[in-house]
Amino acid sequence: MRSKFKWIFTLLLAFTMQFSFAQEKTVTGTVSDGKVSLPMANVVIKGTKNGVQTDMDGKFSIKAKQGDVLVVSYQGYDTNEVKITTANTYKVTLVEESKVLDEVVVQGYRSVAKRNAVTAVQTVNSKTIENRPNANVLNTLQGQVAGVNISTGSGQPGAKPTVIIRGLSTVTGNSDPLYVIDGFPSNSDNFRSLNPNDIASMDVLKDASAIAEFGARGSNGVIVIKTRRGVYGEGKTSFRYTSTVGLTELQTPRYDYSSARELLKIQQNFGQGRGSTLTDAEISAYNIDTDWVDYFFRIGASYSHNLAIENSAKNVNAFTSVNYFEQEGVLKTTGLKRFTMRNNLSGKSNNEKFKYFIGTAVGFSKNNEATNLGSGAVNQNYVLGAYTAAPFISPREYNGNSFDLYTLYANDGTLLYTPLFLIDKLQKFYNLTDETKINLATDYSYKLSKNLTLRGKTSAEVLLTRFTQSTFPDSFNALLFSSTQGVPSTQGGNFNGTETINQSRTFLFNQLYQLDYEKTFGKHTISAVASAEYNQANLHSNNFTQRGLDPRTFVPNTGAGYIADVGVNDFYVPSVSAVQLRSILMSYFGSLDYDYDGKYGLVGTLRQDSTNRFENTTEVFWSAGARWNIDAEPFMKGAKNFIDMLKLRGSVGTVGNQRIIDGSVFAGLNPPRNRDIYSNVNNVYNGQIGYGINFGYDDLRWETTRQYNIGVDFEMFKKRLRGTFDYYNRKTFDLYLTQAVTNSSGTTSLLRNSDAFVVNKGVELNLAYDIFRKQDMTLTARIVGSYNDNTIDGIKQNNGRLVNPDGVTINQNGGPIDQYFLYPYVGVNQTNGELLFLDASNNITEDPLQNADQRATNKNRLPLYQGSFGFDFDYKGFFTSATFTYAFDVWRFDYDYESLLDPGSISQFNVSPELLNAWTPTNTNTNVPALNASNLGADDFSDRFLRDASYVRLRNLQIGYRIPKKLIEKTFIKDASIMAQGENLFNITNWKGFDPESDRDFDFNNYPTPRIYTITLDLKF
Repeated sequence: MRSKFKWIFTLLLAFTMQFSFAQEKTVTGTVSDGKVSLPMANVVIKGTKNGVQTDMDGKFSIKAKQGDVLVVSYQGYDTNEVKITTANTYKVTLVEESKVLDEVVVQGYRSVAKRNAVTAVQTVNSKTIENRPNANVLNTLQGQVAGVNISTGSGQPGAKPTVIIRGLSTVTGNSDPLYVIDGFPSNSDNFRSLNPNDIASMDVLKDASAIAEFGARGSNGVIVIKTRRGVYGEGKTSFRYTSTVGLTELQTPRYDYSSARELLKIQQNFGQGRGSTLTDAEISAYNIDTDWVDYFFRIGASYSHNLAIENSAKNVNAFTSVNYFEQEGVLKTTGLKRFTMRNNLSGKSNNEKFKYFIGTAVGFSKNNEATNLGSGAVNQNYVLGAYTAAPFISPREYNGNSFDLYTLYANDGTLLYTPLFLIDKLQKFYNLTDETKINLATDYSYKLSKNLTLRGKTSAEVLLTRFTQSTFPDSFNALLFSSTQGVPSTQGGNFNGTETINQSRTFLFNQLYQLDYEKTFGKHTISAVASAEYNQANLHSNNFTQRGLDPRTFVPNTGAGYIADVGVNDFYVPSVSAVQLRSILMSYFGSLDYDYDGKYGLVGTLRQDSTNRFENTTEVFWSAGARWNIDAEPFMKGAKNFIDMLKLRGSVGTVGNQRIIDGSVFAGLNPPRNRDIYSNVNNVYNGQIGYGINFGYDDLRWETTRQYNIGVDFEMFKKRLRGTFDYYNRKTFDLYLTQAVTNSSGTTSLLRNSDAFVVNKGVELNLAYDIFRKQDMTLTARIVGSYNDNTIDGIKQNNGRLVNPDGVTINQNGGPIDQYFLYPYVGVNQTNGELLFLDASNNITEDPLQNADQRATNKNRLPLYQGSFGFDFDYKGFFTSATFTYAFDVWRFDYDYESLLDPGSISQFNVSPELLNAWTPTNTNTNVPALNASNLGADDFSDRFLRDASYVRLRNLQIGYRIPKKLIEKTFIKDASIMAQGENLFNITNWKGFDPESDRDFDFNNYPTPRIYTITLDLKF
């Protein structure tokens, strides 16, 4: 019996072992991100230490049993788990962190799950930002986010664009949004020191709940920038090297310019200038026709090298980058060189109670700018000279001798030789801006208990800037403005020439303390945050200008060659100035977030701000928001097969704008706008020193914006269709405007808070749809659109209308901000060549009255509709992406075209060949007025040159290829790709100027924006 039992037991044991071994099998598979395979990915059986890594093709093989769970992880990707079934082969897809970030959005100073957010926030991830050929990363946002209008104000490398979120809400104030970089509230004045390849994401915060925690700085919206960080995991180091080379070229306007012979003929017809002294035969034989645009502009080169290093470990990780960027401007002598370095270190304790982040960044740049643009005189402005110089002048007429050039100018008595003045400036002028920027951002927290966390953020920035500008001694401009005009110092004249050096130091500091409480009981979750914040900005600036330089010893930017003051000539006394400014903001705020069962949510925020900008220093701002996750409702179960997420949200609240004077963050501090300030003024009476007064307004306060927002977020068809829709209404009141006061006060007007207000209301739409989404091919179409209606009202004075100093725009109750204020132009009087207009009674007149006959047009330079559309396509390693931006119902006054049709400059500058068709007694059937029409100046205030500047632009096109893994599997390289792209490739528009996107009045006076072409090599190892 015992023997029998033993035999049965042995048989049972063998059967059990055989069954066990039969369940263990070899499982194979591949790991990819849906587009490319992922080599060296970790595949571990959950709950054990048994694991393998994928090979260079992303393949793996591991022994496992049915029911085991494979944990698949890869640096930079979200971990995925796969349960073993009866199948033996598996395809595992990992999601990149940038896509995971899309599921987390910013709500004030916090990040919350997108599903639980009540806010109108849009995220632009690193895939969109990295390797775009823009020296200033803000230009990359154009068209990416609904309701955000970005205008490139200058093509100068690194120049700051104009960013307006949800319409313009201030007349005299600053419209810049607040920028928060790694938790540090900053500004956009020096974005050229930020390396775009360091950015992980940019969140644009638009509604009250999203921005209420920023209080007095949030009225214009908030852009939150997060830089890249490492990830926790196995001890591993990875590298990424990116190299970009490119070219920049000028976007040329579509105006018609006269050739040399055409201009000479127009001068002959007009009876002025060189052409009036030539016969038709001499004009036909004239063989000089200079392209001054080609002379002063060039094809610019650009280079970028970026090395990023990521270190990961169990309790600490780091991201380090080094970048060198260089871009030649399309205008000769201009360009930007930038070196940046960043280290982001994150860590945590073993029990994960203590966590910290330390981010440090250093940037150094050298910038050669084109000075005196915009309003600069023609002898200083390269752009104006390039586009308006007479083509019958030859560069060979400049022999390098400034005295000879001055003699030529003095004998001619006009500005005909402007291009020669500018050639002289190219050779005898120097400017350089050195900028050093050091940033420190820290974030630290300690979990006091299961529900309570103490958090702090300490951030600081130091910006050191040195600007030098030199007009060389005995150059043309030095001779022109010399105390002994036209006489060089080498010929007995006074020493001339000037050098200006400005040095400034800006220090920004921010300290934030927060106490977070979170608790879940049943289906209820409550989160509460109490915060205190201190923000300070300091500016120290010193400026001096040395008059009088010795041409034998002068060396730019060294102090060599300065002429000392002597008793008989005070001309050499340097002009000096100094500025010291400080802005302080102290804030207390808190927020309460309630969630019920993942279906319903409420969020409330209250913030009190105190500032040194105003006498009445304290203001309270607030917001309330709610959401309804409709897809979580039981009645939605039947729709689960096509609706993945459906959320209704709304918010209402107030924020403020303390920058009520346009300019930098220090504008409005000196003189303070809330006090009467006296200053010294020279030559007030009989050559004596007197006092000037800047009148202030005692009760000065913030401009306040109250807004509400209703939005819908949705994802459908297994997230193939994704989108958001928002309706908003923003009212900004207490506008800072000029108010008339009694003359007995010592002035006729005073800037103060008024009864006027601005309303911006509109809708926004973001859509993306995956047309194809397969293992080896994806095609995604996307569209961004917004509509914004801008209205100013509540103006009490002047019957509700304030004409701006330019005389052609007005702020009038019921109309948009700065709408054009013009009388209609109706053509040319065929009997005498005079211009014809409509007066206020719609009668035709040749003599319209300024102001009296002008009328509001309801048109301004802010687009009514704007956005973008495009696609992303990927097929077996080949990828391409295109983004078109657009703006409709936007109007601009074409001052450049007006200048080309102005006969007043015929003898000195180039004009349009249309003037060949000007009215004459024998040419009456024309739309060009007579060259000597007596009322030509009247068109300055007419709509003759008001143009529709709507456009569609191919903003960015990318074409690339990922190198197959099998070609690099025996090298140290893990991934490689090459990409070509272009920026600002073409426009579809009726606008004839440089750039329909420009926010400038005179493009001829300013730096034009370029096209950019680049090729990028991207290596990971």
